[in-house]
Amino acid sequence: MEAEIKKPSPPGRWEKALTRSYWWVLLGGMLISSILRVPLGFWPSLALTVAVIVAFTLVVARLAASEREARLVRDVERGLIECAIRYSKALPGSLSSRWEQGFAEVNNGIIKFRPLFGEMESPAGHVREFSDLSSYRLLDLPPKRPAELKRSWKIAAIGTDKGDLEVATGEAGLSLLAGHIDPNTGPS
Repeated sequence: MEAEIKKPSPPGRWEKALTRSYWWVLLGGMLISSILRVPLGFWPSLALTVAVIVAFTLVVARLAASEREARLVRDVERGLIECAIRYSKALPGSLSSRWEQGFAEVNNGIIKFRPLFGEMESPAGHVREFSDLSSYRLLDLPPKRPAELKRSWKIAAIGTDKGDLEVATGEAGLSLLAGHIDPNTGPS
């Protein structure tokens, strides 16, 4: 039987609006620009339209960011973290050496990871299970941060039954991971 993990909290309405807003913002901008073009002229109407679109996008992005933070805190309280993993000993350039985003359930010294797929970043695909969490240490971020990692994430190296694993996640996720490491093995 395949391992299952808890489902992450669903994205809120502002998160969905930000993700899906590209087309209707473009159409709204075209409508505003065409209405303002006659009384203001081409360049002033274009500048005003761009300013309105940027202001609207910033407001929605700020609302979506606060909604996302609250959602991720709820998930951490349930033992679920948004993260990215990779195998540290994989050959450079191989798929295993690339960061793979997803959600992980951390419970009783076991990490169950499910990758993200799709536009709304919903978890789907095969669940990978890592157990025997034996060591934990923070790693330095590479000079050029990989695009798959979020801005505030840090990287931890964890020893598992399937080899060394690098997990990138936020502060709350790192503290959750550190609490599930076998204390008898100590840091490496």
